[in-house]
Amino acid sequence: MPDNILINPPVTGCLDDEVRAQLAASVTGDYQRWKQARARLESKWRECWEAYLCDVKSLYTQPDDDMADRSRISRPVLYEAVEAIHANLLNALFPANERFFTVIGKTEADHRNAGIIEEFLRSRLEETGFIEKYALFLKQAIITGNTVAAVPWRQIKQSRRVEQPITLFGVTVGFQKVLQEAFAYNGPDFEVLDIFDFLIDPDATDFEKAKIIRRAERSLQELKANPAYSNLDELQSSQDQTDADEANKASRRRAFGLDEQPGPNSDQPDKIRLLEAWGDFRIGEQTYRNYVCVVANGTTVIRFEPNPYDSGMKPFIFTNCIPVPNEIYGISAIEKSLGLQHAINTLTIQKLDVINLSINSPFTYLINDDVFDPEKVVTRPGALIPVKSHDTLKPIEFLNNFTVAFTEIADLKSEVQEATGAFKYFTGGVGPDQRTATEVSALMTGGTQKFSSFLSHLEHTSLEPFLQMVFENARQFLREPENLRIRNHDGSLTFRQILPELLKCCECTFRIDGSRGLLFKERELKSISTFLQLVENSPSLKGKVNLPLLYKKIYRRLGFTDEAEIFSEPDLPPETKQPRTTDPDRSFPSP
Repeated sequence: MPDNILINPPVTGCLDDEVRAQLAASVTGDYQRWKQARARLESKWRECWEAYLCDVKSLYTQPDDDMADRSRISRPVLYEAVEAIHANLLNALFPANERFFTVIGKTEADHRNAGIIEEFLRSRLEETGFIEKYALFLKQAIITGNTVAAVPWRQIKQSRRVEQPITLFGVTVGFQKVLQEAFAYNGPDFEVLDIFDFLIDPDATDFEKAKIIRRAERSLQELKANPAYSNLDELQSSQDQTDADEANKASRRRAFGLDEQPGPNSDQPDKIRLLEAWGDFRIGEQTYRNYVCVVANGTTVIRFEPNPYDSGMKPFIFTNCIPVPNEIYGISAIEKSLGLQHAINTLTIQKLDVINLSINSPFTYLINDDVFDPEKVVTRPGALIPVKSHDTLKPIEFLNNFTVAFTEIADLKSEVQEATGAFKYFTGGVGPDQRTATEVSALMTGGTQKFSSFLSHLEHTSLEPFLQMVFENARQFLREPENLRIRNHDGSLTFRQILPELLKCCECTFRIDGSRGLLFKERELKSISTFLQLVENSPSLKGKVNLPLLYKKIYRRLGFTDEAEIFSEPDLPPETKQPRTTDPDRSFPSP
């Protein structure tokens, strides 16, 4: 029997108690099963966070008194790898003085408006601080292998007093202050979520088709102020209970250095625990496609409605660092190097302990020497120790050859670099060992290829869907014309207006240009230089090449944007001057 798919289902307040109970049981049951299914994954994620934060306490379980003379250190090898990968990926995705994306219209008529749409999206991203938030989004992916962000459309209204003129017979006779409500912000948001609070159906392989559950906490006051929620009359704040999510957060807080948690009598308001599920729900013989269901405190359904976004997309962006075939979750850049990190820590601690023992060497003494008193002996330069026999005191000799430990640590660090792709040669540093030019070139090539695969995956799974989601949401929620202030390459400003109707009638796609421009810029400049040498050596070809335009292109590829001031146009007769056309390197006409 086929599913009975409801196009116009009942709202939350129209659901009977039996349906509410089934929905709550379905969501909480999925949450518990999915949480248990990825328990081992979360254990790896915690270990990766501890390695990145150089958590020393997690490496030692003995009390401080038992290890007072032992070295306690965690080498920041994986921390350096994460920071190197993070910096290079950010620089590649968002290069300075360059646009990291281009809007392309699906038809010729759509493409004529692509430039103004691109400027609109760019201004929206700047308002929401997208690049700074994406940096946190990216770092979580590198450390845990998986990261997620919510992409809602925020409409925040604010009341303020404004001066309103008082007119009498058409003449302004004064002003009065009135309270006026207007949008303080009406645009997209990019909220990076904790991956421990976001669960995906482990049997799914495609995020767009998967059912997801987000765990959140909100105060009862916040819920009552949101019109999307109902059935709040009998809802009470949940009691503080420690679960797996709280344990994960507490573990990371301890690694970061925050041990104490707020007590039950703190000034923080009581929270309601929410499970927000997006996907398909089957109740009896009916299937609700692409719905959102919110369950409070595990028992009360306070929201159940179709996906409120016209695009049909879930308002979340999820991606992983290293994808695994046929699996929804991925592998982090440092996960497979955790054992190497522990080995480096162990060898370093052993080396420091041996050095400490060699400097402060212990002694053995004869207990039947009635002249020697060990409780009064202090080792210092020029000290005299009375003994009956010179054989009473003997130092314990230790191995003083530390070269083996240094060599092993250097080999392990090189293996970490090879496993993570954070080569010193690729990131601008110098390796610990001597390598030939051929080996360095091979390492740089391998690192570039690995980073290129990271970048391509991030572009297709996070940046392109995000831009598409922002564009679709703007088409749905933008009601008033938007005034844009566009900064030109020469520093001047151009003011344009974009109408909501323009967004609704245009169909666009998005191309990410940041990584493509950075990774291939050096190769492109080298190819252009080779072509210039070929032109200079061929007089017949030299007259057919527009060298000034080629020089401008090289100048722009070097990162400069003031070519209009540097390169002067030749004086031509008025009848031979050409009108200004579209810049070949831009997606919209030059100012």
